[in-house]
Amino acid sequence: MNTFDKFFTKFAYKFDKGYPDMNNDQDVLLLESLIKNTIGEEFSIEEGTKVQNHTTANDKIINSSGGKKAGLVKMSNPYRIGNRNKIQSNEFIEIIKSVYPETEVEVVGKGIDDNKSGKFNLFKFKTEDGDIALYLAGGGNEGEKYEQSFVGNAKQGAGQPNNTLPKNLQTLYKSLGIDNTKLSPDDIQFAGATDTKRDLSFEGPKDVGKTVSDMTIVYGGKEYYISLKNKAGSGVYSGKNVPFIVNDGGTIVYDASKREAIPNISTLYNMFGIDPEKVAQGLNDYISKEGKEDSWSNADIEEARFQNLLASSFGYGYYYVKEIKGDDVIVVPILTSEEAKDAAGKVISAEIKYPGPTTKITAVKVKTDSPLFGPSEYLVASRNTQGGIVPLALRISKNK
Repeated sequence: MNTFDKFFTKFAYKFDKGYPDMNNDQDVLLLESLIKNTIGEEFSIEEGTKVQNHTTANDKIINSSGGKKAGLVKMSNPYRIGNRNKIQSNEFIEIIKSVYPETEVEVVGKGIDDNKSGKFNLFKFKTEDGDIALYLAGGGNEGEKYEQSFVGNAKQGAGQPNNTLPKNLQTLYKSLGIDNTKLSPDDIQFAGATDTKRDLSFEGPKDVGKTVSDMTIVYGGKEYYISLKNKAGSGVYSGKNVPFIVNDGGTIVYDASKREAIPNISTLYNMFGIDPEKVAQGLNDYISKEGKEDSWSNADIEEARFQNLLASSFGYGYYYVKEIKGDDVIVVPILTSEEAKDAAGKVISAEIKYPGPTTKITAVKVKTDSPLFGPSEYLVASRNTQGGIVPLALRISKNK
């Protein structure tokens, strides 16, 4: 009996028909609630199906003869396909139609209608897998390329003695107690093409091993979830746009009426002590190239809540594997809630800098002391990521 059979057998009594009727709204809501309670995070049947449909179409296109010849690659977002060889739109359309001969492809230009990207075209078409909308994006960022290379080497070397493997794999397997001669390529899975987005919590960390895993190894009847990071650093939080800093007839203003439109964003601004009036004024100075440049000053942030947020961003239930010099890695087990809090560490200092004539970024620099990572630094940046001024996106990244 597989996992799904066990799940539905366990909860069959809760449904009138002994199984969930997907045409019955109450059954769908109940099923989503049961899955949410089982996996410990929000779950939507509709969104899960949509992601799976895009993942299926994405895989078919990339693995087609045309996709392979064009050098198309997986990216961490199932709605994007990496375009390493920079093929043209008409070539991509031909590849899509080679996989789905009966479909018509609509190309939506950058920033037009439902294309929210200012850099890439959106390709929309209908298939037996559902309605699909894919971006033909860049060739994959350096972090994604590192993940693909790491997992590819692991699969290629599966079954060989540990001491014949690249240094980074030797270090990983030594830390996990894995004998590579007992592994086959099928025991090693690349999970980097799945959607790993998750909501952060101000209440602290949750078990997110399966969600954040870039590489999953099955060994000795156990699954090892591994989150891979290259030298460049890693993102912590990438949320929705800031709704209350807006363009009003060419002037950037703080619209207080929209302050609670997205509560999490408002809470983050409060937590970091970011003054939206200063943000708006700084952006206007950037547009006019006038005014006084801001300098770093001490920030009064809510330290305990920030530590909880960081611990939530790490989560637990996996191994954090980061690239270091000499083609090696460090392996940090983050398997428990306490280890997630240790990964975050305690806040030592915080500084803030607002936009001005030469920069459109509002930045908060937070230094922590972590028992697992040592002295660490996080950057909270509020800026437009598509070459404009607004809307602003709020991002948190770990610099060191």
